Amino acid sequence: MVLFLRRIYGLALRHYYLHAGSLPRLVEMLYWPIINMATWGFTSLYFVQKFTDSIFASGTLIASVLLVEVFVRVCTTMLMLFMEEIWSRNLGHLFASPIKFSEYALGLISVCFVRTAIALTPAILIGKYLFGFSLFSLGWPLGAYIPLLALNGCWYGLLIIALLLRYGMSAEWMAWMATWLLIPFIAPYYPVSILPEALQHISHAIPATYVFECMKAQIAQQEFHPELLWTALGLNIIYLLIASFIFWLAYQGARKRGGLLQMGE
Repeated sequence: MVLFLRRIYGLALRHYYLHAGSLPRLVEMLYWPIINMATWGFTSLYFVQKFTDSIFASGTLIASVLLVEVFVRVCTTMLMLFMEEIWSRNLGHLFASPIKFSEYALGLISVCFVRTAIALTPAILIGKYLFGFSLFSLGWPLGAYIPLLALNGCWYGLLIIALLLRYGMSAEWMAWMATWLLIPFIAPYYPVSILPEALQHISHAIPATYVFECMKAQIAQQEFHPELLWTALGLNIIYLLIASFIFWLAYQGARKRGGLLQMGE
């Protein structure tokens, strides 16, 4: 167990030194959450000025923007860290070391969670001091919203990486597009009922949808529906198991055909 934890810590420490010594990486990590928060924050102020029920409209929109970033940052960061291994021709060397597949996956997820927390901190402060909405005003349910969305982003990120392991760099453009593919379906800025009926079935199959439905009901109607969060947790566990198995199959396939060494070429 000690060796297992040390290897995960070593993977995390490697990425810490990589980011701590690179100003462009730090800027990139903070840039998109801040830009999204500023853009949608000013949009929410417009809603406040033009429409009634403005407090709910503004609070819901800003909270949705911040929570969407949790989901997006986790899966995007997982993809970015994996791509950096490919760009640096390090993927084959990494798996030639004594590091196990499970240790690499857990190390990758750990770094993603830490990086996401750092990236969102400025955006949360902007939301509070520039637009007058504190994410922490959601209270203790926030402690469920964030882990559930992070878990959703986690298994989705594993599927995206599995896509690259299976098809190589030819699927890179698909991987980057996939990071935002689920956003229209999880309905963070509007009710699920707005979607066409066929798309609503897809929406109800995604855990993040239930998190946003619960959050929107809490802000707009002052109602809390824990059953939605339990549904999100159950779906996340099922999808995480499936995604981990697919990830493992893609890794084994790439290892057998030498794809780990050729992917960066």
